[in-house]
Amino acid sequence: MNTTIHIKTDTKTRDNAKKVAEEFGFTLTSLVNALLKQVARTKSLNLNLEEKPNKYMIKALKKAEEDVKAGKVISFKSGKEALDYLRKEISDEKRSKNASK
Repeated sequence: MNTTIHIKTDTKTRDNAKKVAEEFGFTLTSLVNALLKQVARTKSLNLNLEEKPNKYMIKALKKAEEDVKAGKVISFKSGKEALDYLRKEISDEKRSKNASK
């Protein structure tokens, strides 16, 4: 027995998805059905979001690269190591504030 599912999406998304489905030889309905069957069968969802970064993100990535090259970035081998570092920084800051009183 077939049933109908109504979903809300903007027209641009629907039209773009329809074009992609057609490129693969599917209708939009058959593409959605294939996706739903895969999710039900595997109990997982794999998405590939190939988005291009905007100007803000590109600027932030370049800044991060500069910081790495300048040695302004600290790396940790484990979460415990990172937490130990933060605890020491907090402790040092508290001591510094108490000493200046």
